[in-house]
Amino acid sequence: MPKITLWSGIGLALAGGVLAAFVQPALYSSAWLNTEPGQTFLYLGLLLLDLLNTLVIPLGTALIAASLVMFYLRGRSLPAEADRPKRWVLPDPLERRAER
Repeated sequence: MPKITLWSGIGLALAGGVLAAFVQPALYSSAWLNTEPGQTFLYLGLLLLDLLNTLVIPLGTALIAASLVMFYLRGRSLPAEADRPKRWVLPDPLERRAER
């Protein structure tokens, strides 16, 4: 689960960066936006783009941080084999060694 969260966060952060860097200039470079329907489309498109930029990049970075916390907690919850408590068993009373 932490790996999926990490890669989802990286993907969202990169997609948000690409969205912010390339989609807005592509919207402005369209020639048909000089018309009245084009201006309406531009306004709605920029509104949607601002909403996505506000949500996608912070969500991606939060998912990256959450995956790091998951990795840390998973490592702490599983003790190493040497750190596990050993079960102590009493010796069998019939099994006595000769004392010197």
